[in-house]
Amino acid sequence: MELLQQLISLAQNFLDRQPALALAMGGTLTAVFLCTVFGRGEDKGQPPGVAMGIYLQLCRIVWATLLVALVASAAILLQSYLGRTLSDYRHAHGRLTEANLQAVRTIWGDEQVQGELSADLWWDAEETERIESEDLSKPAVTRKHTVRYTVAENPFVTTRHEVTVRQNPRHKGSAAYAAYETACHFTYVLRNPAEHDVTAQFKFPLPSASSMYDDLAITLNGTNELDALRVENGALVLEQDLAQGETVNLQIAFKSRGLAHWYFQIRQPREVRDFELLLNLPDLPKSKLNYPEGCMTPTEIKPTDDGRGCTLAYRLDHAICNKGMGIELPTLSQPGETTGAVLAEAEKGWVLLFAAVVLGLTLAGGRGAVLVGVLVGCAAALGYGLLGDLSDTFLGFWGTAIVMLIPPLIALGWLTSRWLPALEAKLVGLELLLFGAIYPCLAALDADRETLYLNVSTFIFLAIAAWMVIQRMGAPRASAPSYGTRAAAAT
Repeated sequence: MELLQQLISLAQNFLDRQPALALAMGGTLTAVFLCTVFGRGEDKGQPPGVAMGIYLQLCRIVWATLLVALVASAAILLQSYLGRTLSDYRHAHGRLTEANLQAVRTIWGDEQVQGELSADLWWDAEETERIESEDLSKPAVTRKHTVRYTVAENPFVTTRHEVTVRQNPRHKGSAAYAAYETACHFTYVLRNPAEHDVTAQFKFPLPSASSMYDDLAITLNGTNELDALRVENGALVLEQDLAQGETVNLQIAFKSRGLAHWYFQIRQPREVRDFELLLNLPDLPKSKLNYPEGCMTPTEIKPTDDGRGCTLAYRLDHAICNKGMGIELPTLSQPGETTGAVLAEAEKGWVLLFAAVVLGLTLAGGRGAVLVGVLVGCAAALGYGLLGDLSDTFLGFWGTAIVMLIPPLIALGWLTSRWLPALEAKLVGLELLLFGAIYPCLAALDADRETLYLNVSTFIFLAIAAWMVIQRMGAPRASAPSYGTRAAAAT
Protein backbone atom coordinates (compact mmCIF):
# COMPACT_ATOMS: atom_id res chain seq x y z
CA MET A 1 0.00 0.00 0.00
CA GLU A 2 2.85 2.37 0.86
CA LEU A 3 4.52 1.64 -2.50
CA LEU A 4 1.28 2.46 -4.31
CA GLN A 5 0.98 5.76 -2.44
CA GLN A 6 4.55 6.68 -3.40
CA LEU A 7 3.86 5.89 -7.06
CA ILE A 8 0.70 8.00 -6.98
CA SER A 9 2.63 10.87 -5.32
CA LEU A 10 5.37 10.69 -7.96
CA ALA A 11 2.79 10.66 -10.72
CA GLN A 12 1.03 13.68 -9.21
CA ASN A 13 4.30 15.61 -8.93
CA PHE A 14 5.17 14.75 -12.54
CA LEU A 15 1.72 15.88 -13.68
CA ASP A 16 2.10 19.19 -11.84
CA ARG A 17 5.60 19.88 -13.22
CA GLN A 18 5.24 18.64 -16.80
CA PRO A 19 1.59 18.19 -17.82
CA ALA A 20 2.43 17.76 -21.52
CA LEU A 21 4.93 14.97 -20.83
CA ALA A 22 2.53 13.39 -18.34
CA LEU A 23 -0.08 13.33 -21.10
CA ALA A 24 2.33 11.54 -23.45
CA MET A 25 3.35 8.97 -20.85
CA GLY A 26 -0.24 8.45 -19.66
CA GLY A 27 -1.41 7.84 -23.21
CA THR A 28 1.36 5.29 -23.73
CA LEU A 29 0.49 3.38 -20.55
CA THR A 30 -3.16 3.39 -21.56
CA ALA A 31 -2.24 2.00 -25.00
CA VAL A 32 -0.14 -0.74 -23.39
CA PHE A 33 -3.06 -1.77 -21.19
CA LEU A 34 -5.74 -1.72 -23.88
CA CYS A 35 -3.62 -3.44 -26.55
CA THR A 36 -2.70 -6.18 -24.09
CA VAL A 37 -6.28 -6.75 -22.99
CA PHE A 38 -8.04 -6.45 -26.35
CA GLY A 39 -5.27 -6.83 -28.91
CA ARG A 40 -5.25 -10.63 -29.32
CA GLY A 41 -7.75 -12.44 -31.47
CA GLU A 42 -9.48 -15.57 -30.30
CA ASP A 43 -7.82 -18.90 -31.04
CA LYS A 44 -9.30 -20.82 -33.93
CA GLY A 45 -11.36 -23.83 -33.07
CA GLN A 46 -14.22 -24.38 -30.65
CA PRO A 47 -14.93 -21.21 -28.64
CA PRO A 48 -14.24 -21.55 -24.92
CA GLY A 49 -17.04 -21.67 -22.45
CA VAL A 50 -18.29 -18.68 -20.51
CA ALA A 51 -16.30 -19.52 -17.41
CA MET A 52 -13.11 -20.09 -19.41
CA GLY A 53 -13.67 -16.84 -21.34
CA ILE A 54 -14.00 -14.87 -18.12
CA TYR A 55 -10.90 -16.56 -16.75
CA LEU A 56 -8.86 -15.75 -19.86
CA GLN A 57 -10.03 -12.15 -19.81
CA LEU A 58 -9.07 -11.78 -16.14
CA CYS A 59 -5.65 -13.23 -16.95
CA ARG A 60 -5.22 -10.65 -19.71
CA ILE A 61 -6.22 -7.83 -17.35
CA VAL A 62 -3.72 -9.02 -14.74
CA TRP A 63 -1.00 -9.37 -17.39
CA ALA A 64 -1.81 -5.92 -18.80
CA THR A 65 -1.62 -4.44 -15.31
CA LEU A 66 1.79 -6.03 -14.77
CA LEU A 67 3.04 -4.65 -18.09
CA VAL A 68 1.82 -1.15 -17.21
CA ALA A 69 3.52 -1.42 -13.83
CA LEU A 70 6.72 -2.57 -15.58
CA VAL A 71 6.70 0.36 -18.00
CA ALA A 72 5.82 2.90 -15.28
CA SER A 73 8.50 1.55 -12.92
CA ALA A 74 11.09 1.59 -15.69
CA ALA A 75 10.16 5.18 -16.53
CA ILE A 76 10.44 6.27 -12.87
CA LEU A 77 13.78 4.50 -12.34
CA LEU A 78 15.30 5.81 -15.57
CA GLN A 79 14.05 9.34 -14.85
CA SER A 80 15.70 9.06 -11.44
CA TYR A 81 18.91 7.88 -13.12
CA LEU A 82 18.87 10.85 -15.50
CA GLY A 83 18.18 13.25 -12.63
CA ARG A 84 21.06 11.78 -10.64
CA THR A 85 23.35 12.02 -13.67
CA LEU A 86 22.49 15.69 -14.07
CA SER A 87 22.94 16.36 -10.35
CA ASP A 88 26.36 14.67 -10.24
CA TYR A 89 27.49 16.50 -13.37
CA ARG A 90 26.46 19.90 -12.04
CA HIS A 91 28.11 19.14 -8.71
CA ALA A 92 31.44 18.81 -10.51
CA HIS A 93 30.92 21.45 -13.22
CA GLY A 94 30.07 25.09 -12.62
CA ARG A 95 28.16 24.60 -9.36
CA LEU A 96 27.52 28.03 -7.88
CA THR A 97 27.22 27.78 -4.10
CA GLU A 98 26.77 30.38 -1.40
CA ALA A 99 29.73 28.94 0.53
CA ASN A 100 32.10 29.32 -2.44
CA LEU A 101 30.75 32.80 -3.20
CA GLN A 102 31.40 33.85 0.39
CA ALA A 103 34.92 32.42 0.14
CA VAL A 104 35.55 34.45 -3.01
CA ARG A 105 34.29 37.57 -1.20
CA THR A 106 36.68 36.88 1.65
CA ILE A 107 39.69 36.27 -0.61
CA TRP A 108 39.09 38.75 -3.42
CA GLY A 109 36.60 41.33 -2.19
CA ASP A 110 32.85 41.82 -2.27
CA GLU A 111 30.46 43.95 -4.32
CA GLN A 112 31.48 47.61 -4.22
CA VAL A 113 29.07 50.47 -3.56
CA GLN A 114 30.90 53.79 -3.77
CA GLY A 115 29.38 56.78 -2.01
CA GLU A 116 30.09 60.41 -2.82
CA LEU A 117 32.31 62.72 -0.78
CA SER A 118 30.60 64.71 1.95
CA ALA A 119 31.91 68.09 3.13
CA ASP A 120 30.97 69.62 6.50
CA LEU A 121 32.03 73.24 7.13
CA TRP A 122 31.84 75.10 10.43
CA TRP A 123 33.42 77.80 12.54
CA ASP A 124 33.56 78.21 16.30
CA ALA A 125 32.89 81.51 18.05
CA GLU A 126 33.35 82.36 21.70
CA GLU A 127 30.33 84.10 23.19
CA THR A 128 29.68 85.59 26.63
CA GLU A 129 26.44 84.85 28.41
CA ARG A 130 25.24 87.24 31.17
CA ILE A 131 23.09 85.69 33.90
CA GLU A 132 21.25 88.14 36.14
CA SER A 133 20.68 87.16 39.77
CA GLU A 134 17.22 87.27 41.32
CA ASP A 135 18.77 89.13 44.22
CA LEU A 136 19.35 92.63 42.85
CA SER A 137 21.95 93.24 45.49
CA LYS A 138 24.18 90.63 43.92
CA PRO A 139 26.15 91.27 40.72
CA ALA A 140 25.32 89.50 37.44
CA VAL A 141 27.29 86.38 36.48
CA THR A 142 28.94 86.09 33.07
CA ARG A 143 29.95 82.86 31.37
CA LYS A 144 31.98 82.28 28.23
CA HIS A 145 31.26 79.29 25.99
CA THR A 146 32.04 78.20 22.45
CA VAL A 147 29.26 78.07 19.88
CA ARG A 148 29.67 76.10 16.65
CA TYR A 149 28.07 77.49 13.50
CA THR A 150 27.64 75.17 10.52
CA VAL A 151 27.64 76.27 6.90
CA ALA A 152 24.42 75.31 5.15
CA GLU A 153 25.51 76.37 1.67
CA ASN A 154 26.73 73.84 -0.87
CA PRO A 155 30.56 74.01 -1.15
CA PHE A 156 30.90 71.81 -4.29
CA VAL A 157 31.84 73.70 -7.45
CA THR A 158 32.82 70.98 -9.94
CA THR A 159 33.17 67.21 -9.74
CA ARG A 160 35.19 65.03 -12.11
CA HIS A 161 35.46 61.26 -11.62
CA GLU A 162 37.11 58.60 -13.76
CA VAL A 163 36.82 54.93 -12.90
CA THR A 164 38.16 51.99 -14.90
CA VAL A 165 36.56 48.58 -14.29
CA ARG A 166 38.39 45.64 -15.85
CA GLN A 167 37.02 42.10 -15.65
CA ASN A 168 39.06 39.47 -13.81
CA PRO A 169 36.96 36.31 -13.18
CA ARG A 170 37.64 34.26 -10.07
CA HIS A 171 37.33 30.48 -9.77
CA LYS A 172 36.32 28.63 -6.63
CA GLY A 173 35.30 24.99 -6.51
CA SER A 174 33.88 24.04 -9.90
CA ALA A 175 32.41 27.45 -10.74
CA ALA A 176 33.57 30.82 -12.07
CA TYR A 177 32.48 34.09 -10.45
CA ALA A 178 32.33 37.49 -12.12
CA ALA A 179 35.00 39.72 -10.58
CA TYR A 180 36.83 42.91 -11.54
CA GLU A 181 39.68 45.26 -10.76
CA THR A 182 39.21 49.02 -10.50
CA ALA A 183 41.40 52.08 -10.91
CA CYS A 184 39.55 55.07 -9.41
CA HIS A 185 40.35 58.78 -9.57
CA PHE A 186 38.02 61.33 -7.95
CA THR A 187 38.52 65.09 -8.32
CA TYR A 188 36.60 67.81 -6.45
CA VAL A 189 36.77 71.57 -6.57
CA LEU A 190 35.23 73.08 -3.45
CA ARG A 191 34.83 76.66 -2.26
CA ASN A 192 34.16 78.10 1.18
CA PRO A 193 30.83 79.92 0.68
CA ALA A 194 30.70 81.40 4.20
CA GLU A 195 31.77 84.92 5.17
CA HIS A 196 34.05 83.45 7.80
CA ASP A 197 37.13 81.33 7.97
CA VAL A 198 35.96 77.78 8.53
CA THR A 199 37.15 74.29 9.32
CA ALA A 200 36.22 71.78 6.63
CA GLN A 201 35.88 68.06 7.24
CA PHE A 202 35.97 65.97 4.07
CA LYS A 203 34.63 62.45 4.49
CA PHE A 204 35.07 59.99 1.64
CA PRO A 205 33.27 56.61 2.17
CA LEU A 206 35.13 53.50 1.09
CA PRO A 207 33.10 51.29 -1.27
CA SER A 208 33.56 48.14 0.80
CA ALA A 209 34.61 47.42 4.36
CA SER A 210 36.41 44.19 3.45
CA SER A 211 38.15 45.13 0.19
CA MET A 212 41.83 45.88 -0.33
CA TYR A 213 42.87 49.39 -1.45
CA ASP A 214 46.22 49.88 -3.15
CA ASP A 215 48.15 52.91 -4.45
CA LEU A 216 46.11 55.25 -2.26
CA ALA A 217 46.81 58.91 -2.98
CA ILE A 218 45.12 62.02 -1.52
CA THR A 219 46.20 65.51 -2.46
CA LEU A 220 44.81 68.91 -1.54
CA ASN A 221 45.89 71.66 -3.92
CA GLY A 222 48.65 69.34 -5.10
CA THR A 223 49.97 68.63 -1.59
CA ASN A 224 50.10 65.06 -0.30
CA GLU A 225 47.74 64.72 2.67
CA LEU A 226 48.21 61.05 3.53
CA ASP A 227 49.89 61.92 6.83
CA ALA A 228 46.90 64.01 7.90
CA LEU A 229 44.40 61.36 6.84
CA ARG A 230 42.50 59.18 9.28
CA VAL A 231 40.07 56.29 8.81
CA GLU A 232 36.81 56.36 10.74
CA ASN A 233 33.77 54.07 10.34
CA GLY A 234 34.74 52.88 6.87
CA ALA A 235 35.53 56.35 5.52
CA LEU A 236 38.63 58.47 4.82
CA VAL A 237 38.47 61.67 6.88
CA LEU A 238 40.52 64.82 6.25
CA GLU A 239 40.18 68.17 8.05
CA GLN A 240 41.42 71.45 6.63
CA ASP A 241 41.10 75.12 7.55
CA LEU A 242 39.66 77.26 4.76
CA ALA A 243 39.77 81.01 4.53
CA GLN A 244 36.77 83.04 3.52
CA GLY A 245 36.03 82.35 -0.18
CA GLU A 246 38.99 79.98 -0.53
CA THR A 247 38.82 77.35 -3.28
CA VAL A 248 40.56 73.98 -2.97
CA ASN A 249 41.21 71.07 -5.30
CA LEU A 250 40.86 67.69 -3.62
CA GLN A 251 41.91 64.49 -5.44
CA ILE A 252 41.52 60.91 -4.22
CA ALA A 253 42.87 57.91 -6.13
CA PHE A 254 43.22 54.21 -5.38
CA LYS A 255 43.01 50.73 -6.90
CA SER A 256 40.70 48.03 -5.65
CA ARG A 257 38.78 44.94 -6.70
CA GLY A 258 35.32 43.49 -6.21
CA LEU A 259 32.58 41.15 -7.43
CA ALA A 260 29.52 41.25 -9.65
CA HIS A 261 28.84 44.99 -9.84
CA TRP A 262 30.29 48.44 -9.22
CA TYR A 263 27.84 51.07 -8.00
CA PHE A 264 28.15 54.81 -7.36
CA GLN A 265 25.62 56.99 -5.58
CA ILE A 266 25.33 60.56 -4.31
CA ARG A 267 23.76 59.92 -0.93
CA GLN A 268 23.92 63.39 0.60
CA PRO A 269 20.89 65.48 -0.43
CA ARG A 270 22.29 68.52 -2.25
CA GLU A 271 22.32 70.26 -5.57
CA VAL A 272 24.67 68.46 -7.95
CA ARG A 273 26.65 70.99 -9.95
CA ASP A 274 28.89 70.42 -12.94
CA PHE A 275 29.24 66.69 -12.27
CA GLU A 276 30.83 64.12 -14.57
CA LEU A 277 31.60 60.45 -14.05
CA LEU A 278 33.46 58.52 -16.75
CA LEU A 279 33.19 54.76 -16.31
CA ASN A 280 35.74 53.03 -18.53
CA LEU A 281 34.96 49.41 -19.44
CA PRO A 282 37.83 48.29 -21.70
CA ASP A 283 36.65 44.67 -22.06
CA LEU A 284 32.87 45.07 -21.94
CA PRO A 285 31.19 46.01 -25.25
CA LYS A 286 27.94 47.92 -25.49
CA SER A 287 26.00 44.79 -26.46
CA LYS A 288 26.71 43.23 -23.05
CA LEU A 289 25.94 46.24 -20.88
CA ASN A 290 23.69 45.72 -17.89
CA TYR A 291 23.02 48.07 -14.98
CA PRO A 292 22.38 47.31 -11.30
CA GLU A 293 18.91 47.86 -9.96
CA GLY A 294 18.22 51.52 -9.21
CA CYS A 295 20.79 52.83 -11.69
CA MET A 296 20.13 55.53 -14.25
CA THR A 297 21.14 55.08 -17.87
CA PRO A 298 24.34 56.87 -18.95
CA THR A 299 24.26 60.26 -20.63
CA GLU A 300 26.56 58.92 -23.33
CA ILE A 301 27.97 55.53 -24.35
CA LYS A 302 31.11 55.69 -26.46
CA PRO A 303 32.79 52.53 -27.86
CA THR A 304 36.54 52.16 -27.46
CA ASP A 305 38.81 52.43 -30.49
CA ASP A 306 39.39 48.66 -30.65
CA GLY A 307 35.66 47.93 -30.32
CA ARG A 308 36.17 45.57 -27.39
CA GLY A 309 34.83 47.92 -24.73
CA CYS A 310 33.09 51.21 -24.12
CA THR A 311 33.02 54.27 -21.87
CA LEU A 312 29.90 55.35 -19.99
CA ALA A 313 29.57 59.07 -19.29
CA TYR A 314 27.23 60.40 -16.58
CA ARG A 315 26.81 64.18 -16.60
CA LEU A 316 24.66 66.23 -14.24
CA ASP A 317 24.35 69.96 -13.62
CA HIS A 318 22.02 71.82 -11.27
CA ALA A 319 20.37 68.49 -10.48
CA ILE A 320 18.96 66.74 -7.46
CA CYS A 321 19.51 63.03 -7.86
CA ASN A 322 19.85 60.03 -5.59
CA LYS A 323 19.83 57.36 -8.30
CA GLY A 324 22.89 55.23 -8.77
CA MET A 325 25.40 54.94 -11.57
CA GLY A 326 27.35 51.80 -12.33
CA ILE A 327 27.66 48.52 -14.13
CA GLU A 328 26.61 44.91 -13.58
CA LEU A 329 29.07 42.38 -14.96
CA PRO A 330 27.61 39.79 -17.36
CA THR A 331 26.93 36.30 -16.11
CA LEU A 332 29.87 34.02 -16.80
CA SER A 333 29.65 30.85 -18.82
CA GLN A 334 30.25 28.09 -16.32
CA PRO A 335 32.48 25.06 -17.01
CA GLY A 336 30.41 22.34 -18.69
CA GLU A 337 27.45 24.70 -19.07
CA THR A 338 26.46 23.36 -22.49
CA THR A 339 26.59 19.72 -21.41
CA GLY A 340 24.66 20.48 -18.23
CA ALA A 341 21.96 22.34 -20.16
CA VAL A 342 21.62 19.50 -22.69
CA LEU A 343 21.38 16.91 -19.89
CA ALA A 344 18.67 18.99 -18.23
CA GLU A 345 16.63 19.09 -21.42
CA ALA A 346 17.40 15.45 -22.14
CA GLU A 347 15.33 14.51 -19.08
CA LYS A 348 12.25 15.86 -20.88
CA GLY A 349 13.24 14.62 -24.32
CA TRP A 350 13.83 11.13 -22.96
CA VAL A 351 10.23 10.91 -21.73
CA LEU A 352 8.96 11.61 -25.24
CA LEU A 353 11.52 9.20 -26.73
CA PHE A 354 10.56 6.42 -24.32
CA ALA A 355 6.84 6.99 -24.84
CA ALA A 356 7.24 7.07 -28.65
CA VAL A 357 9.17 3.76 -28.80
CA VAL A 358 6.93 1.89 -26.34
CA LEU A 359 3.77 3.18 -28.01
CA GLY A 360 4.99 2.35 -31.54
CA LEU A 361 6.04 -1.19 -30.63
CA THR A 362 2.88 -1.78 -28.61
CA LEU A 363 0.60 -0.74 -31.46
CA ALA A 364 2.60 -2.88 -33.92
CA GLY A 365 2.20 -5.90 -31.65
CA GLY A 366 4.53 -8.86 -31.38
CA ARG A 367 6.01 -10.85 -28.54
CA GLY A 368 8.20 -8.83 -26.23
CA ALA A 369 7.31 -5.49 -27.81
CA VAL A 370 6.99 -3.72 -24.46
CA LEU A 371 10.20 -5.28 -23.17
CA VAL A 372 12.07 -4.14 -26.28
CA GLY A 373 10.72 -0.60 -25.77
CA VAL A 374 11.93 -0.58 -22.16
CA LEU A 375 15.38 -1.80 -23.21
CA VAL A 376 15.58 0.91 -25.89
CA GLY A 377 14.71 3.50 -23.24
CA CYS A 378 17.43 2.11 -20.96
CA ALA A 379 20.00 2.29 -23.74
CA ALA A 380 19.07 5.91 -24.52
CA ALA A 381 19.34 6.88 -20.84
CA LEU A 382 22.77 5.26 -20.57
CA GLY A 383 23.80 7.19 -23.68
CA TYR A 384 23.08 10.45 -21.86
CA GLY A 385 25.11 9.18 -18.91
CA LEU A 386 28.07 8.55 -21.22
CA LEU A 387 27.59 12.01 -22.70
CA GLY A 388 28.09 13.55 -19.25
CA ASP A 389 31.05 11.28 -18.41
CA LEU A 390 32.99 11.75 -21.66
CA SER A 391 32.32 15.41 -22.46
CA ASP A 392 35.37 16.36 -20.36
CA THR A 393 37.70 14.40 -22.61
CA PHE A 394 39.54 15.75 -25.63
CA LEU A 395 36.38 15.21 -27.69
CA GLY A 396 34.51 17.95 -25.85
CA PHE A 397 30.72 18.14 -25.84
CA TRP A 398 30.10 18.19 -29.58
CA GLY A 399 32.64 15.46 -30.31
CA THR A 400 31.13 13.26 -27.60
CA ALA A 401 27.60 13.92 -28.88
CA ILE A 402 28.60 12.98 -32.44
CA VAL A 403 30.46 9.84 -31.36
CA MET A 404 28.49 8.62 -28.33
CA LEU A 405 24.94 9.92 -28.81
CA ILE A 406 24.00 10.09 -32.50
CA PRO A 407 25.24 6.57 -33.53
CA PRO A 408 23.47 4.80 -30.62
CA LEU A 409 20.22 6.59 -31.46
CA ILE A 410 20.53 5.51 -35.10
CA ALA A 411 21.28 1.94 -34.00
CA LEU A 412 18.26 1.95 -31.68
CA GLY A 413 16.11 3.24 -34.54
CA TRP A 414 17.31 0.37 -36.75
CA LEU A 415 16.62 -2.10 -33.95
CA THR A 416 13.03 -0.94 -33.42
CA SER A 417 12.42 -1.01 -37.17
CA ARG A 418 12.66 -4.83 -36.99
CA TRP A 419 9.33 -4.82 -35.13
CA LEU A 420 7.58 -2.11 -37.15
CA PRO A 421 6.08 -1.72 -40.63
CA ALA A 422 8.09 0.43 -43.02
CA LEU A 423 6.37 3.79 -42.54
CA GLU A 424 5.96 3.39 -38.78
CA ALA A 425 9.64 2.41 -38.55
CA LYS A 426 10.67 5.65 -40.27
CA LEU A 427 8.44 7.75 -38.02
CA VAL A 428 9.73 6.14 -34.81
CA GLY A 429 13.33 6.50 -36.04
CA LEU A 430 12.63 10.18 -36.70
CA GLU A 431 11.22 10.55 -33.18
CA LEU A 432 14.35 8.95 -31.72
CA LEU A 433 16.59 11.55 -33.38
CA LEU A 434 14.19 14.43 -32.75
CA PHE A 435 13.48 13.78 -29.07
CA GLY A 436 16.84 12.22 -28.24
CA ALA A 437 19.25 14.68 -29.89
CA ILE A 438 17.70 17.60 -31.77
CA TYR A 439 15.26 18.83 -29.12
CA PRO A 440 17.71 18.71 -26.13
CA CYS A 441 20.40 20.58 -28.09
CA LEU A 442 18.04 23.25 -29.46
CA ALA A 443 16.36 23.86 -26.08
CA ALA A 444 19.72 23.99 -24.27
CA LEU A 445 21.32 26.43 -26.71
CA ASP A 446 18.24 28.66 -26.98
CA ALA A 447 16.89 28.77 -23.43
CA ASP A 448 14.53 31.67 -24.20
CA ARG A 449 12.49 29.38 -26.50
CA GLU A 450 12.74 26.25 -24.37
CA THR A 451 8.96 26.01 -23.87
CA LEU A 452 8.36 26.45 -27.60
CA TYR A 453 10.63 23.52 -28.48
CA LEU A 454 9.00 21.32 -25.83
CA ASN A 455 5.49 22.14 -27.05
CA VAL A 456 6.42 21.51 -30.68
CA SER A 457 8.01 18.17 -29.80
CA THR A 458 4.97 17.15 -27.77
CA PHE A 459 2.69 18.12 -30.65
CA ILE A 460 4.74 16.00 -33.08
CA PHE A 461 4.56 13.05 -30.68
CA LEU A 462 0.78 13.35 -30.33
CA ALA A 463 0.29 13.74 -34.09
CA ILE A 464 2.32 10.60 -34.89
CA ALA A 465 0.66 8.71 -32.03
CA ALA A 466 -2.82 9.65 -33.31
CA TRP A 467 -1.92 8.51 -36.83
CA MET A 468 -0.60 5.18 -35.52
CA VAL A 469 -3.76 4.61 -33.47
CA ILE A 470 -5.95 5.35 -36.51
CA GLN A 471 -3.88 2.92 -38.57
CA ARG A 472 -4.24 0.30 -35.84
CA MET A 473 -8.02 0.74 -35.63
CA GLY A 474 -8.39 0.58 -39.41
CA ALA A 475 -6.27 -2.57 -39.82
CA PRO A 476 -8.08 -5.98 -40.06
CA ARG A 477 -8.10 -7.95 -36.85
CA ALA A 478 -5.48 -10.70 -36.94
CA SER A 479 -5.92 -14.10 -35.35
CA ALA A 480 -2.41 -14.02 -33.95
CA PRO A 481 -0.02 -11.22 -32.94
CA SER A 482 1.92 -9.65 -35.79
CA TYR A 483 5.66 -9.18 -35.67
CA GLY A 484 5.96 -6.48 -38.29
CA THR A 485 6.39 -6.46 -42.06
CA ARG A 486 9.41 -8.73 -42.16
CA ALA A 487 7.78 -11.27 -39.83
CA ALA A 488 4.58 -11.32 -41.91
CA ALA A 489 6.55 -11.84 -45.11
CA ALA A 490 8.43 -14.74 -43.54
CA THR A 491 5.19 -16.55 -42.71
